[in-house]
Amino acid sequence: MSGKPILVLNAGSGSVSFIDPSALAVDGAVEVGEDPRDLVQAGNGGPVFVSVAGDGSVAMLDTGERRVVRRTGVGRGPGHIYLHPSGEEVWVANDGSGDLTVLNAVAGEPLATIPAGAGHHKIAFTPEGRWAFATNIVDATVTAVDAARHRAVATVQAVRAPHGIAVTPDGRHVLVCNNGSDAVSVIGIEDRGVVAEVQGPGRPNYVRMSPDGRWAWIAHKTGTVSRFDPVRLEFAGSVAVGRVPERIVFTDDGRRVLVNDVESPTVSAIDAERLVVLAEIRVEQSGWHQGMTFAPDRTTLFAVNHGAGTVSVVDTLRLEAVERLVVGEGPSNIIALG
Repeated sequence: MSGKPILVLNAGSGSVSFIDPSALAVDGAVEVGEDPRDLVQAGNGGPVFVSVAGDGSVAMLDTGERRVVRRTGVGRGPGHIYLHPSGEEVWVANDGSGDLTVLNAVAGEPLATIPAGAGHHKIAFTPEGRWAFATNIVDATVTAVDAARHRAVATVQAVRAPHGIAVTPDGRHVLVCNNGSDAVSVIGIEDRGVVAEVQGPGRPNYVRMSPDGRWAWIAHKTGTVSRFDPVRLEFAGSVAVGRVPERIVFTDDGRRVLVNDVESPTVSAIDAERLVVLAEIRVEQSGWHQGMTFAPDRTTLFAVNHGAGTVSVVDTLRLEAVERLVVGEGPSNIIALG
């Protein structure tokens, strides 16, 4: 394999596939366990951690040796998994047991279990890593955590079904997407309370900050992508995109926003300044959690096709799919190794 690989998590077949981004070829796979949900790489080119819902564990994968070197029990139904800004800890959101597990990012040893609320969780950290905020989709709350002490310090009421979450670049606010309503909850970080409920397009679900920090881009389950001003705390326009847009990535210059769709075989390319759709790029059968990541050249996009068991290779300059790679069953997430 030439260069660092791209890893694809196959939820249906319980494996991680390796893609050579230079050769545009699949180069083997490693079994990680039943019903894997998410994966993240530790800092400084460290091991990859995979949440495995089937047995309530996290598999630690040595990508050089291509084998699982440790399996650590966490809570029930581990889902999303995150690297703390320090690079020293991995945080696991346990959907079944309503808590968060913190692991050492080098050895994979458990450091703490932090209670949260009920339901699916996503986590966002403040830039320096002092605070963590976790959405609790069933309880309609957000848990604020003192990340240094590994201690929950507040429960903040959201609106309905809070899911996507992001911290504003100035470190002052947390943006929470309530996908059961038409509101974004804005939480003040210092006082851990809601300072605004901003109305916008229906069912905001995912949120991601642009590379320059100027905008928060939000995918709505009502076929809309919107821009949100993280300073003025207000919506700044929206555009119709697909049927149920989900994941959002950006070209390095921030001029193009790429959004996939869970109910149609497309990746939409949006002009970030003019807020118009440049192209609907045809990929393959969509479905649950379609991850996307860039190759090292930063112009080639790898987009997961959950329903088809493939990854589409997209040229973001020509705005077209140029290759199709067969991976495992039910691919869900994808990362490029650092």
